Amino acid sequence: MVGKALETLFIKIWVIVKLNLFFWLFSCCGLIVAGVGPALKTVNELFVSHEFNYKDITLKEGWVSFKRNFIRGNIIFYALLLLLALLAYNLFLSVQIQGLSFLMIDFLLVFAMIYAAVTFQYSLLLDSYYEIGLKNLLKLAFISTLSNFTNLLKIAIGVSVILFVTWKFKGLILFGTFSMIQIWSFTATKSWRQTMDQRLELHA
Repeated sequence: MVGKALETLFIKIWVIVKLNLFFWLFSCCGLIVAGVGPALKTVNELFVSHEFNYKDITLKEGWVSFKRNFIRGNIIFYALLLLLALLAYNLFLSVQIQGLSFLMIDFLLVFAMIYAAVTFQYSLLLDSYYEIGLKNLLKLAFISTLSNFTNLLKIAIGVSVILFVTWKFKGLILFGTFSMIQIWSFTATKSWRQTMDQRLELHA
């Protein structure tokens, strides 16, 4: 019993490490600037397809996925970065405002940044599950994030914890941070995905 539990634990750790190394490899293939977006999308797609079946997660499949997702992954990623940059700039400007309005505006801007980041995670998951146009993908991701506040909190808190632990243990940047974020987003939205599948079956 203990041996089986340890084996399962080591398999999960190996999948996390393997996917994170894939992320860095593919990011470097895109010279970081053009590689991070499609690399994140590739890691997400590999885990959605195989979960913890580590033998099925191969470099060959990852490379095919990276090339296929190169343009789309960059569009989604840089749309997020642009939005976060605009919100962060407005947050910087709002510091100059006095009174309660300052707190209200800051709260709204911080929430909008969290919402944008979670919507990005939803867009990666949706794009891994369904064949959908980019415009409809972003709309569906936005609506999906809005439709379940509990999932939004779970993803936001989970990612915050992962980033905090990474700050304490910098080695995770190389061996776990980015894959753990994708895996946590997948896990936190399990009930939402089941609901989506049921609705699609009803309308099929």
